[in-house]
Amino acid sequence: MSTTEQLPDNKSQNTGTVNTIQAEHTNQLIVNSSENSKRVMFLAKELLLKDNDFIDLVSGTQGAPVSTRAAESLVRLGYVTYDAILTDTCIIPKTNKRRTKFIIRLRKAGDFKVLYEENEEIRKKTQELKLDD
Repeated sequence: MSTTEQLPDNKSQNTGTVNTIQAEHTNQLIVNSSENSKRVMFLAKELLLKDNDFIDLVSGTQGAPVSTRAAESLVRLGYVTYDAILTDTCIIPKTNKRRTKFIIRLRKAGDFKVLYEENEEIRKKTQELKLDD
């Protein structure tokens, strides 16, 4: 199931099941509850490759476990460090319902590029071995 999101410059972009906002002024990756953490990790690394020093994983209460798993894995693997963990609650005036936003700010590690290239090389070798079998 694919979604298309309208970007600020009126160009639509196919974003898959994770709604990513990749405008020039933002480093946000918006995570849905239906997404898996490996895909979120992949998209986060791709955003960090584009000369971003940090990214924000933004999710609601249902997507918080997915974004937390992805962030923890990226930190454990040494790609990023935690910069901030924030919550934001807004009340919708007409219904008095609360909407909670969970934000994890990740800062790129100094040796991000080296780690990324090493792991990409290992991934390619693994894929070649699987194809040979």
